[in-house]
Amino acid sequence: MRVSHEWLSQFVELGDLGPARIAEALTLSGTEVERVAEFGHGLEPVVVAEVVELAQLGGSDHLWLARVAVPGEPARQVVCGAPNLSQGALVAWARPGTRLPGGMEIGQRRIRGVDSCGMLCAPDELGLGVDHEGVILLPRGEVELGQPLSQVFPPDVVYELEVLSNRADCLCHLGVARELAAVLDRPLRDLELGPIWRSGSPGEVSVEVSLEDPGDCPLYLAECLDLVRPGGTPLWLRRRLMAVGGRPISMVVDLANYVMLEMGQPVHTFDLDRLAAGRAKVVIGVRRGRPGEVLRCLDSSERQLEGALVITGDGRPVALAGVIGGLETAVGEQTRQIVLEAASFNWVSIRRTSRRLGLRTDASSRFERSLSPALVPTAAQRFLYLFETLAGGRVRPGPALGGALPPPPEPIVVSSRRIGGLLGMEVPPEQAASALRRLQFGVTVSGEELEVVPAAVRTDIRIPEDLTEEVGRILGYELVPATLPPLRSAPSGDPGRTSAARLAAEICLGAGFTEAISSCLVHRDRRGPVLGLGEGVAPTSLSNPLSSQLGGLRVSCAAGLLEACQLNQSRGQERTQLFEWGRVFWGGEGQGGRPQEPELLALVDHASGAEAGDSAGRLDRLLRVVEGLAERLSLGDVEFRPGRHRGLHPERCAEVWDSGQCRGVLGQLAPASAAELELRGTTVLAELRVDGWLVAGGRPGRGVRLGKTPSLSVDLAVTVPERAELGPARDSVRSAAIVELEQIRLVDQYQGDQLPPGTKGWTFRLVFRHPERTLTHREGEQLRSRVLAALSVAVGAELRAGSA
Repeated sequence: MRVSHEWLSQFVELGDLGPARIAEALTLSGTEVERVAEFGHGLEPVVVAEVVELAQLGGSDHLWLARVAVPGEPARQVVCGAPNLSQGALVAWARPGTRLPGGMEIGQRRIRGVDSCGMLCAPDELGLGVDHEGVILLPRGEVELGQPLSQVFPPDVVYELEVLSNRADCLCHLGVARELAAVLDRPLRDLELGPIWRSGSPGEVSVEVSLEDPGDCPLYLAECLDLVRPGGTPLWLRRRLMAVGGRPISMVVDLANYVMLEMGQPVHTFDLDRLAAGRAKVVIGVRRGRPGEVLRCLDSSERQLEGALVITGDGRPVALAGVIGGLETAVGEQTRQIVLEAASFNWVSIRRTSRRLGLRTDASSRFERSLSPALVPTAAQRFLYLFETLAGGRVRPGPALGGALPPPPEPIVVSSRRIGGLLGMEVPPEQAASALRRLQFGVTVSGEELEVVPAAVRTDIRIPEDLTEEVGRILGYELVPATLPPLRSAPSGDPGRTSAARLAAEICLGAGFTEAISSCLVHRDRRGPVLGLGEGVAPTSLSNPLSSQLGGLRVSCAAGLLEACQLNQSRGQERTQLFEWGRVFWGGEGQGGRPQEPELLALVDHASGAEAGDSAGRLDRLLRVVEGLAERLSLGDVEFRPGRHRGLHPERCAEVWDSGQCRGVLGQLAPASAAELELRGTTVLAELRVDGWLVAGGRPGRGVRLGKTPSLSVDLAVTVPERAELGPARDSVRSAAIVELEQIRLVDQYQGDQLPPGTKGWTFRLVFRHPERTLTHREGEQLRSRVLAALSVAVGAELRAGSA
């Protein structure tokens, strides 16, 4: 949203305040100023000139040779390609040697054998908007030949605002001025309005309004107007439109845009002759579009109307309500009879139509924020005043009405004590009332209680907390003392209530991973090379996606983390360790055909630098993290089994099993998958289904008897076949029933030239303890031999040479 400093000054006195102070006041009040820009600066060297001669440039079908003149100087010739150029036109001429606001140096050039002295400028070349369809044409009688353009377009300041979604009242100059007047405690000037009800003899064509559903359109107002004195838009009005990014078109269209930007209420104009199509009476209706109905809109595009809210003329669609008008009934240069539309539409319907058609206009962006119906008659009155004053128009008797204005807002009762308690400071009743009155709220004070009637345009004020926020921001949040909030409830001392997600996050953070949050929305058709636990799951498509690129719901968290690794790699990050706990969506398997929404925990470790070669070590560390999660947060005993999953290395992939169920998958990214994702180095990942497995509070504590005797720790290094699995090896040792064996843990896995081909080395840490006496080293060697025998039978283990 862009607002002009000069335009704001029409409503509130700002002469003693600079742009920085105004930007600060708006930002602190809740309407953030993102940028302060200049308009009309640097135009001193550009002057108003007249095109005294105009001819087609030889050898070109689009270039003109114009002779331009200013008083006291000989006429100069300029080559120009503007399609709107005509003899006698007043234009903006930049002489040779001029530097335009954008930095362009204007000189004398030779074009197709002709000298071109300077340039005839378009609005965008002078920083006066984005229009480049032709040169600026200046109105005769409002400018003088030779006048510097800086006098035609006086310097202005434009504020670019980020308006909150609930503040539809701030999408206009009057609304922003109302905020400034309240914050600065200055009076707000009233608008000049014309009467809405007119009497007299009816016109040639009568208009009626018919509403199919008042819920879709609570109020519709139609005024019939006659354009008695056709002419161009006044320069001051064109200047204001251009300052905020508008493009002047014609008097009637410019007035409609001006009212919308000034008051926030969109209005629309129809050509009455085209609307009536020769009939003496026309019924303007508001209804839902029907199957097969199509409208050619003002942008020349045809759009399907089924289900959308449409405006009709005697039953045929002529506009998309609150979004865009139809080309067939658009106001043109020959229009003399006009219908003015000012209406209130259901914001949900406007938003749905705008999103379905992928069409967002200035009107729809305002209607979809729930504009107040109270703006309708006021906006019509403002248009009528400007139409009669500037265009010499005549307003016919009427208007024609459909629906009715809603009742005034209900009073909200709040005490100053409550306001002060929520803000954290003492606020006397009169001080709170004064702040609210500055916002044009009606306030009655009775002791500590305030009865407040919000301004009609403030549709966001409904409850006492809303009033408290208004008081706080108008008085200034800097007045609130910096104090610690009181402790309203004692913290829970029961660790069993700690969520599994929080405990899992602590484990992952402790292992060096960083928490990430990726989007649940993914491309509808493109699926990544790695789907983790989402492999083979039917994807879920959205019926009304935010964009064509985000039309589906994710089936895996790991895929989003891999994209994050790719982004980090492109930013020069050589090591990325991320984890995410989130929901995924598995289509068609839940109750009533709704997708399941399981919770998954994904971990990804990507290295493209010096650590890229240690893939086995990083995969082993990831396995330890998964083991730690299972030991701390599950009720069963985790087991790792060989697995094959799409996108993972077939020989470096395992499934996580617990209590007879597959709980997850971990492994190293296959080279082909890494190439498709453009990930250099190596990447290991794990994805676990945590709902129904990891429990809040973690594994219940178990009492452990303290040993009366010291333990004996012994290492066992063995050589096993390359395809030997750790799970069966451990199971075989446990089944050997070695009473003294307290713990067996794999501490190292080795593959290299020092071992025979087709083998790998395992090093176990064995902990033995006798319940009654201290074990000797000789007994430790005997127990180690029993473990070796069990491993030999299970996986063909042999004692590694030199480790006896």
